[in-house]
Amino acid sequence: MAVGAAACYGLTVVINRSLARAGVAATEVLSVRFLTATVGTFALVRLLGRPLRPAPGEWGRAVLVGVVGYGGQTAFFFAALQRGTASAVTLLFYAYPAFVVLLEAAFGWQPLDRLRLSALALSAAGTALVVAGGSEVTITATGVALALCAAVAFGTYLLSGNRLLPRTDGLTSAAWVALGATLSWLTAAAVTGGWPEAGDHLPALLANGTATALAFGLMFLALRRIGAGRTAVAMTTEAVAAVALAAVFLDERLRPLQLVGGAVVLTATVLVARAKVPFTVT
Repeated sequence: MAVGAAACYGLTVVINRSLARAGVAATEVLSVRFLTATVGTFALVRLLGRPLRPAPGEWGRAVLVGVVGYGGQTAFFFAALQRGTASAVTLLFYAYPAFVVLLEAAFGWQPLDRLRLSALALSAAGTALVVAGGSEVTITATGVALALCAAVAFGTYLLSGNRLLPRTDGLTSAAWVALGATLSWLTAAAVTGGWPEAGDHLPALLANGTATALAFGLMFLALRRIGAGRTAVAMTTEAVAAVALAAVFLDERLRPLQLVGGAVVLTATVLVARAKVPFTVT
């Protein structure tokens, strides 16, 4: 189930990159994605008999995490996809475990021990290899900055969501976070006039949201069965799935040095998961 969730997330990366290359506005792509995902995730909550509402006092936090945390992260990520290939953006984004480690150490939540320091070094080295590895996988300097901003935003979201919603069921949290992200992108669409329009891209837009909802559900089902640590390790295959799907559907090729960089970044992610860094939905 965790690997299936990772594959679904990898599919969303490829769909987003395809839509970005086609010039579809971020407001259109992401408002439809999260609106569809919200409907799908609430349907899963109802189907599995989970609580529809977060724990008392936490529903506003759940929406806020979605609006600011996940909404902000997806804004950076989609902007990076407009300036770089899906493979490069995804592998750079997987520097987020390093930012999680730094934030935990900065706030005194976890020690900066040897394992975490090793993960930091590997993540930095892998990121450098992805950027400098060749021309087949391309990304601009602005794209690099945006992908790393997405990683920082996701690391912040990961930690804040874990601490702001301690009593709410995980799948319920995911549904309300998706709702918050939907509100943020519908508001952006209203402000910019970028309302979603039916057209040739509608099937891809709906598939994007459906894959997100499936990923939410599969991941939380995996969490119930194998726990957070093992689920986190299995979910590192998201980057591998995104790279493989991009090669198949977008004809994006990786050079050997960049393959090494991607493997190094994933190794850092596995080390962080083994160190029990908090993990939640992406």
